Amino acid sequence: MSWTHTYLHNSMTEMDALLNIINEAFPVSPQPPRFFLLEHEASLDLDIPRELKERIAGRSWTHVTLLDWRMIGASPMVARRYLEPATFLYYVPSIIVGAFQETAFIDFALEAIIPDNKTRIPRGEWWHKFSAAITLPQRAALSASLSYIRLTLWDSIGLANQSLLEHAETIWNSRD
Repeated sequence: MSWTHTYLHNSMTEMDALLNIINEAFPVSPQPPRFFLLEHEASLDLDIPRELKERIAGRSWTHVTLLDWRMIGASPMVARRYLEPATFLYYVPSIIVGAFQETAFIDFALEAIIPDNKTRIPRGEWWHKFSAAITLPQRAALSASLSYIRLTLWDSIGLANQSLLEHAETIWNSRD
């Protein structure tokens, strides 16, 4: 057996194991009871909320694809501003799994799980609710996803995504 075959076989086995971890950590049901943040429920005349409602709301995270996220017209990091933290958490695995399938969009997965501020430091009410909603198995799944990205994609994701990965690792591999 060649090195290439062994590497690809091990890589597929690792990916299968990672997908199992994600599927076990992020149940399909129940879905969060409220989709939009209360202040955005009446904003369906705006493009992003309308697209979120049409493409994602009410669907199982396992049936939401990266194309659905891309068709919203804004990155998941921007789209999450309209969503309840628990709702965004429910859909995070769809972004991560999609980015593994289309690694050109790995930034979607990384930006989705780090704060949207200059220093990438977790703060604010939305972020506090988001991180408080994450269970230990979900934290472990995020950490495993980040390890997979570092081990298998590091050299191909570019400096900007490497920086995003380092910020995500700092947040999700910490013990707090």
